[in-house]
Amino acid sequence: FLNGFPLRLIVPGYYGTYWVKHLNEITVIDGVYDGFWMKSAYRIPDTPCNCIEPGTAPKATIPINRFTVRSFITSVPDGAKLKAGSTTLRGIAFDGGKGIKEVAVSTDGGKTWAQAKLGKDLGKYSFREWKLAVKLAAGAHELKVRATSNGGETQPDQPRWNPAGYLRNVVEIVRVTAA
Repeated sequence: FLNGFPLRLIVPGYYGTYWVKHLNEITVIDGVYDGFWMKSAYRIPDTPCNCIEPGTAPKATIPINRFTVRSFITSVPDGAKLKAGSTTLRGIAFDGGKGIKEVAVSTDGGKTWAQAKLGKDLGKYSFREWKLAVKLAAGAHELKVRATSNGGETQPDQPRWNPAGYLRNVVEIVRVTAA
């Protein structure tokens, strides 16, 4: 009931700003919707990276649109204590509709990367599971994962800044200790 009764519209490949909750009627219009949220609030810089230098204002904006390529480690939480030796890392990756081409994992803070094995491709708008068997020596480790889409887009190492903070897709870091 709280997440969209009686109906929720999901727009594959687009951010939740397009996912309408509590839908009870649809009106078709012949132009760009100019309501507050799309006209004023859910906006990103109209630049190739949809980013600008921190502290500056965009010259022009466009409505937030398709997902950026993202990936996550889902099997190990940040701060976890793991047994030293072999373990299998798992996670998911997704993008705005071109599909996931590859996922790379680093266990040494990004110095080296290994290709993860991708799970079944369930369609261009689906999460793509991945897994990789790794050996962790005793000590602290920074685990990183980055995805590349079939369109050639790869998660950046540094966050891309915009005033509203939308489109976050930077390589995430999961810190673990093996003992």
